[in-house]
Amino acid sequence: MKSRQFLLPVLALAVATLAAGSDAVKLTALERSQGWRLLFDGVSAGDWRGYRANALPANWHVREQSLTGAAGLALASVEEYGDFELLFDWKVAPGGHGEVYFRVSEDGKTPEETGPVMELAGHGDKLAGNGGLNEPDRAITPQFDVWYRARITVYGKQVEYWINGERVAGFALGSPDWKRAVAGSRFKAFPDFGALPGGRLVLAGDGVAFRNVKIRAL
Repeated sequence: MKSRQFLLPVLALAVATLAAGSDAVKLTALERSQGWRLLFDGVSAGDWRGYRANALPANWHVREQSLTGAAGLALASVEEYGDFELLFDWKVAPGGHGEVYFRVSEDGKTPEETGPVMELAGHGDKLAGNGGLNEPDRAITPQFDVWYRARITVYGKQVEYWINGERVAGFALGSPDWKRAVAGSRFKAFPDFGALPGGRLVLAGDGVAFRNVKIRAL
């Protein structure tokens, strides 16, 4: 970029970036001290790329401080995570659905070949369900176009799902109950399903939006 003809566009991009940054979500000092880090700040999707791809796919957009997705390629986190606490806000449009997978290996053609899932809404899925392997502790009828706050905690083999501050599901990966449930499900075809100690986070869905996405290692 030695030519002067590129100078004005570069300056304009820098100004636009600074302006956008003023609207970015920021961590508090307490959150930083607790080890939290942002995975989406409302401005940059740099911590995400397409599943088994190198760039943000065309069906995902940053819009109104939200990461919005339509039908198509899922998003995978750039980094991998083992034990963690994940916080995020989400909503789903009427007729849409959303899923969050964790400990995913991209060796699989789809995220569900390796990663357990938290179902967000749609297609008859149970809110905070995990693909039918366990019943949520509480049945919640999802409201479309309403923001929810979710939390996923994964420590060793123990997994918990929370919605709006309430624990709604919990299960133990690799437990006898888990193995029996997997053996009677569509996941039985995937030997690495739920068995990996770490992997990528994956966001998927249609008509789904995420915001305030943050994580900390446990």
